[in-house]
Amino acid sequence: MLATDERREICSALLASTEKIVLPYNIPLQNTLVSRLMQKSKSIVLHRYPYSDSSWIVKALTEECGIVSFIVKGGKRKESPFRGALDPLALAEVVFKHNPNAELQFVKEATLLRWHESMRGDLLHLAQAQVMAEMILRYAPQGVPLDEEFQHLEASLAELDSKGLADGAFARWLLATCEMWGYHLELGTCGRCEKPLTEPAADFSPESGTFLCKDCLGVASPRAKKETLDGFWALHRNLPFQDFQYTENALISYLRNHIGFLKEIHSLQWLQEIRKLCSTPKT
Repeated sequence: MLATDERREICSALLASTEKIVLPYNIPLQNTLVSRLMQKSKSIVLHRYPYSDSSWIVKALTEECGIVSFIVKGGKRKESPFRGALDPLALAEVVFKHNPNAELQFVKEATLLRWHESMRGDLLHLAQAQVMAEMILRYAPQGVPLDEEFQHLEASLAELDSKGLADGAFARWLLATCEMWGYHLELGTCGRCEKPLTEPAADFSPESGTFLCKDCLGVASPRAKKETLDGFWALHRNLPFQDFQYTENALISYLRNHIGFLKEIHSLQWLQEIRKLCSTPKT
């Protein structure tokens, strides 16, 4: 039988690494010790790219661990147990061996919870979801839990997947992201006189993030489009609104001014193309 100090050394080595450790057969392993190596968490796939002819690298936003990079061996095969669960934008419950010292985590199990089929069938909603995923992947803090980001993304994808809630889902997510990342917007207050707004603002500045009432704008020409300001008012009052496109652009410009967008958001160009396609009159 091993001494207490020897057992402690073996346990410490096991917790420090997920590599296989060969232990004498007569040392009982506590279930709680082994379970600390495994992590179960809901996840949303942000990006996926090939690792080999049969495997994927998957970058996912997890509920417990923030952004995690998985290696999914055999994930491309038709008989893969991970099929569908680790598709881009899929919501799944993932069990993986978590090693904080490794760049890639090995997935043990993945159970599909929601594939967002309706959202995938709508090009505009799919493009909006791709922008959301890319913005989180490129600009959210790395190596830390992102529970708020996960909750908002999960809810927004569910809204985009629902015909009755899809309108404004992207704009609401952008507004929530401004709040989460510390760029608060006072939708219901004039930034100059600080009086509450009783109607849609007369102007908005994406550089400062301030709204102006009609009195403070005076005879000056507004920079923001009326559709932009009406969309902000709808967000503030939780009113139905048909076209948040201009408001979405204003929120993206606001975030760009504060974050810097040093890394290009490639999916934004795709979103603009889809908007043009959707706005083209049918013949």
